[in-house]
Amino acid sequence: MNMKNTNRLRKISFILILFFIAIIIAFSLILSTGCSNKSNTGAEGTSVSDVQSDQSSAQNSSSSDDSSTTTQSSSSTENQDITTSEQIPQDIQQMIDEADKYYNNGEYSEAVSAYRKIRPAVEADSSISASLKEQILGSYSENFEDSKTITETARMHYGNAMQLEYEKRIDEAIKELEEALKIYPKYQDAIDKLDSIKSLYKLK
Repeated sequence: MNMKNTNRLRKISFILILFFIAIIIAFSLILSTGCSNKSNTGAEGTSVSDVQSDQSSAQNSSSSDDSSTTTQSSSSTENQDITTSEQIPQDIQQMIDEADKYYNNGEYSEAVSAYRKIRPAVEADSSISASLKEQILGSYSENFEDSKTITETARMHYGNAMQLEYEKRIDEAIKELEEALKIYPKYQDAIDKLDSIKSLYKLK
């Protein structure tokens, strides 16, 4: 009888032990799951924070770039205003106006002389920037070259007339003088010579 009771107690003790072990295992699993969830939540929170930080950095970088671009644009505009506001010195402008007046009046020899004086004056003026000097010299170059071509061609005809007159080829000399005056009507030397020949030879 005692033997049976002892066996029964052992069985009950063994069952209780197994039950407690099962409870401990279940509790351990619950704790492990809870810690895992907390860890995941913390990781997600860190990820969101990192994204927000990246977005903030990108916005700050964009603002910095915009500010830099605005500063450069402002600087460029100021430089452009300085270049645009630079004026041709009054004495240089007067020289150009005088030469242009001779040119427009058909006084090409005087225009050539007046235009030739401008370059040395411009190059000697240290207050004029290099870009403005180039602009000034280019402003009258076409009229200057045109004046030189007209005077040189007219003088060539005049020289031919002098040689023909020396050879007593008066009609041909007159034609050369007339050609010179077609090109350069105010060529005073040609005007005077033509009048002289016509008067000398009693020609109309």
